[in-house]
Amino acid sequence: MSKIQASPTPEILLFRHGETQWNREGRYQGQQDSPLTLTGIGQVRAIAETLRDQINASPNLHIWSSPLTRTRQSVSILCEHLELDYDTVKFDDRLMERNYGRWEGLTRDEIKDQFPDDVAAEQKDRWSFAIPGGESFADVDHRLRAWRSGLVPGTPALVMAHGGSGRVLRGICTNQPPKAIFAFNDPQSSAFHIQNGALQTIDAASKHLVSFGCADGGLGVHI
Repeated sequence: MSKIQASPTPEILLFRHGETQWNREGRYQGQQDSPLTLTGIGQVRAIAETLRDQINASPNLHIWSSPLTRTRQSVSILCEHLELDYDTVKFDDRLMERNYGRWEGLTRDEIKDQFPDDVAAEQKDRWSFAIPGGESFADVDHRLRAWRSGLVPGTPALVMAHGGSGRVLRGICTNQPPKAIFAFNDPQSSAFHIQNGALQTIDAASKHLVSFGCADGGLGVHI
């Protein structure tokens, strides 16, 4: 990818927020929040530095973000690192992480202990199962399709989102079924370049991860 280019179907450069305290503890965050760790801050800086030349070569970017605190923090770091105008970022609720309802704040083991019926229902139909008080992945798909339909043709978009919502968005843009969407990996120091139905994963350069104090590239799960 030499640079982000305008195309009739909006080109997307998708990011996931950096590691948070709850990521580190293995807790489902959903639409609640915990702050970025120092590793998470470094992950955002490392992928930003890896993509510096490509992003700076595209002055007409529209920048979008989920409004949750961890994505606001991450897109702020990215903008500061790359000297982009944070005040131009468009925050949209439709980019938020899946609402995990009564699972939020819990680990997977705690969910299994407290809500075994939820786990059984999820296993039957992971895509359509709506967690009590929350959403299904099908619900997330619906709101992300509505968001994507409003993108400006010919104008590339830089997007800061989440593990779960980011997976669904990649599936929408590449026309993938739920099984393939659930198989997507999403480390927190990677970006995803989406253009004309094709998907390219761009990992932060190892030298930048080391430079910014990251022990690893981050979780490949979307809790």
